[in-house]
Amino acid sequence: MKKLYFTVLLIASFTAVSGQSHSNDTSKSEASNITKNSPYRKRIDTVKIELGNSPKPINPAAQIVIVKEKEPDSNFGRMLPIISTLTGLVVGFFLNRFYEWYSNRKKIKKSGKRWNIELKTLEEPIKHQIKSIEEFKLSVAKREWSYDPLDLMTTINSERFSSLDKNDLMDYLEHKTKFPWHKELFSSEARIQENYNKAAKISNHIHGFIDVLNHNFQHLNNKWDEFQDGISATTKKLNQDLDTLNNQINSLKYLIANDTQKIYSNEQYRPFFDLYFQFITYLNQNPNYNMHRIRVDFLDPAMMELGKLTKDNRILQTASSISILYTDLRAVNSEKDYVLDNMTELISRYSKSLDALVKIIEKFDEKIIN
Repeated sequence: MKKLYFTVLLIASFTAVSGQSHSNDTSKSEASNITKNSPYRKRIDTVKIELGNSPKPINPAAQIVIVKEKEPDSNFGRMLPIISTLTGLVVGFFLNRFYEWYSNRKKIKKSGKRWNIELKTLEEPIKHQIKSIEEFKLSVAKREWSYDPLDLMTTINSERFSSLDKNDLMDYLEHKTKFPWHKELFSSEARIQENYNKAAKISNHIHGFIDVLNHNFQHLNNKWDEFQDGISATTKKLNQDLDTLNNQINSLKYLIANDTQKIYSNEQYRPFFDLYFQFITYLNQNPNYNMHRIRVDFLDPAMMELGKLTKDNRILQTASSISILYTDLRAVNSEKDYVLDNMTELISRYSKSLDALVKIIEKFDEKIIN
């Protein structure tokens, strides 16, 4: 029985060794076939090494082949580059839109700030213009022959706004009146349109204010030029008529001195001639003489003296020249009366513009225009 058991055990051992040897030969054969058929050598992540009690000899001609297991195909791996590209495009698009929004918002705020500064800097020039007109008006009303010059504040014309964009102003005002984006989502179209109309109203008010201010400046400039031209023309005519009167009186004096008719005595003519030559002497000695006093100092007394000599027809031409001087003096006064009326009207206009400017500036300083 023991012999039989030993015989069976021996046969089983031999069979196992033979199977292992056959398995190794088969593996070598398969590895050799893989090496021949595959141009690439593969490797596996881990190598299983069995250790025996005694080292096994390695055939120097044998080749060690490391086989890497084929990774399973993944749809996500193939889609990952496409997803990355699309994500980059989307992110780039939104970044570009954000940059445009930010740049536009910065531009609108900068433009609104410039409009605000330009409007605020108008306040002092308008006040100075009103003061200058008042001083000029006062000097003309004194009826002095000379008068204070009128300062024209060129900084209050519309040229300073020519470099500013009207559309930027409207965008700025619309930005101030519109609801925040989280509120605008739930606002009705009517409310949004109402806020837009508020911005448009303020914009039109500002542009209307600028147009009126420019019109007032042009009107002031034109009236000042007209006054200068009118005073120059009437003064020139007055001086020419004075020269004519001087020639006529010298001729009249010569005729009377050589008169044979003796209508009046020389003593009766003397008051008139003394009056005239005293006036001319004083006028020549005082270049700053106020010609508005010529009526009191010479014209009225001269006409009174000539009224005593009505029988002598030779005085008629002299009396006519004196009457012309009355007309010249009235023309000068008319020019001054006319400019005084215009200056009064312009003071009123500029005062209204100043009040309107204060209200506009208040609107700009408000966080939200109401």
